[in-house]
Amino acid sequence: MFTATKPISTLKGLNKIDFLSISEEPFWNTITTPEIRMHKIHVYPAKFPSLIAKKAFEYAESKHLHLKTVADIFCGCGTVAVEAKRKGLDFWGCDINPVAVLISEVKSRPYNVDVVKTKLDNILKHFQIGDAVTKYAATNKRIQYWFSEGQYNDLGKLKAAIIANTADDEYRKLFLCVFSSILKGTSKWLTKSIKPQIDPEKKPQNVLELFNKQMEVMLKSIEEVAYDNDANITIEHNDILRVEQKDYADMIVTSPPYVTSYEYADLHQLSALWLGYAEDYTELRADSIGSSYSIETKDMPNDLTPTAKKIVAYFNWNKAQTRSIARYYSDMQKFTDKSFEILKSRGLVVFVIGDTEIGGQHIENAKCLCECMINSGFGIKEIHKRSVQNKLLPSHRDGFGRFSSDKSQRSIYSQEYIIIGRKA
Repeated sequence: MFTATKPISTLKGLNKIDFLSISEEPFWNTITTPEIRMHKIHVYPAKFPSLIAKKAFEYAESKHLHLKTVADIFCGCGTVAVEAKRKGLDFWGCDINPVAVLISEVKSRPYNVDVVKTKLDNILKHFQIGDAVTKYAATNKRIQYWFSEGQYNDLGKLKAAIIANTADDEYRKLFLCVFSSILKGTSKWLTKSIKPQIDPEKKPQNVLELFNKQMEVMLKSIEEVAYDNDANITIEHNDILRVEQKDYADMIVTSPPYVTSYEYADLHQLSALWLGYAEDYTELRADSIGSSYSIETKDMPNDLTPTAKKIVAYFNWNKAQTRSIARYYSDMQKFTDKSFEILKSRGLVVFVIGDTEIGGQHIENAKCLCECMINSGFGIKEIHKRSVQNKLLPSHRDGFGRFSSDKSQRSIYSQEYIIIGRKA
């Protein structure tokens, strides 16, 4: 690991650090207890390990930082929110993806098991006598692409039963979250694929059987987590670059999306379409950081750090990709600025990010993020490295930087950096 004798606050000081020579720190990989079921109720790509949230809280306490409020500016499926709630800490988080917000809200809320069981019984009875809401032939063409008529009709009946037997409250969200979690299993979607594609050999699972199975997991998760404190959990459906939160949190724990990362809107399209978040799932791509569709202008940004400029220069032969990558690193500067605003004086930020490779070039995401942090006013206290374990991430890229299942290609994401900064 790298530990500064005093926080690094200049780019000149940062340039003295050899990121590749930083050794792995066992602290960030040491698991003492298994992950609770609540973290597993809904599949999510590149899910943030609960271990890191726990270790971040432990680290803060070792530095005598009194934690009351924690934030996650890319809260995803709510891992940090869950661990904050379990520890009795207030939490604020946001995500631009409405599916992520639904999952996060459900995972971090207390529920009465008996109430859930009663509503479940009513939903199942209604399902047996219900009809599909609309005819398959008239439904969204993209839904038709992924589902057979039989699966579509059963899913339509199930969703109608959930709406009919719940109020517009946290319990409805719980059942819709479980509904969302079975969509890929009941569709033609290639299991565990990192990109949307049909599996011609797949036999979709029975809707009701899979729903009941997932409800069993949910009920066990509620009983296991047993939230017994009044910690306040707030999760916004919002773009961090548009948030106006200031001097709010004692610590931020988050992992930003990677440059040329997943198209999360594509991966969550089944839920987005079925739950009515969009008529066309591609609408959700536009403002996502790390998406190749997030370009607001054709002009090149003028706020890039030295490392970001070097990275962008690798791709000057491809104008579209160059603008996309430049926009990502420009947004990186903006979200570190926002992180600085959100933190209270002397607050800590714990960023988790890995380097990657595009077109045969090593992409120094971690160093670039540190430069952005210094520009925002942070002092870099420590930089740790950990091995990536049990994470649904592509492990290889081809020569053009595309995700690949060919293990002879260059491997990626085997390690990631834990970057700890402090607001001066």
